[in-house]
Amino acid sequence: MLTIRMNEAAASALQPLKGSDVPTGTLDQDLEDLLAQGLTDNEGALIFTAHVGQWPAAPASASAAVVTMGWQDLTGYECNYNSFHLEDHAPVQVTILDDGQPQISDDDGVVLLRLGMVVAAAVLRLVRTQAHPTAVRCIVLVNDTNGTFRFHRIRPDENWIDLDDLERYPREKTVVIDSHV
Repeated sequence: MLTIRMNEAAASALQPLKGSDVPTGTLDQDLEDLLAQGLTDNEGALIFTAHVGQWPAAPASASAAVVTMGWQDLTGYECNYNSFHLEDHAPVQVTILDDGQPQISDDDGVVLLRLGMVVAAAVLRLVRTQAHPTAVRCIVLVNDTNGTFRFHRIRPDENWIDLDDLERYPREKTVVIDSHV
């Protein structure tokens, strides 16, 4: 079962996309390579295999990394390890303002939202091929400076984002896609 939630900013930007639709599209070679390496289970945490060891200061053990890196739980571990910037993989223009801040246009923000949803669909397909498929949540956040994608296993009492009030993120266009295998 697939559930798609989005805040008003994302829903407005993605019109005429229906609530149960996931856009289709192609991924750049880097994302294809990331997905081709698959997923790794580390003490109950599911992460991109390509991201294993991305932080040399973090212990290899998920439980030790949670403590050492200051993350609250395995969901925090996954969301940090499985996070990347969408603008690094999309044909969008990022302008650097005089104050050093990046700036992305509204139209390019929509490109990033759609790309994030395409990545989510690919991740969900990848999760379904695992020996033990599990329920996962993909989170796409886009604002006027960047777009991020992350995912985590769905666990009771662990959340990366406030699902009851996606409007509480006023600067973000927010899309959350859950798959309950």
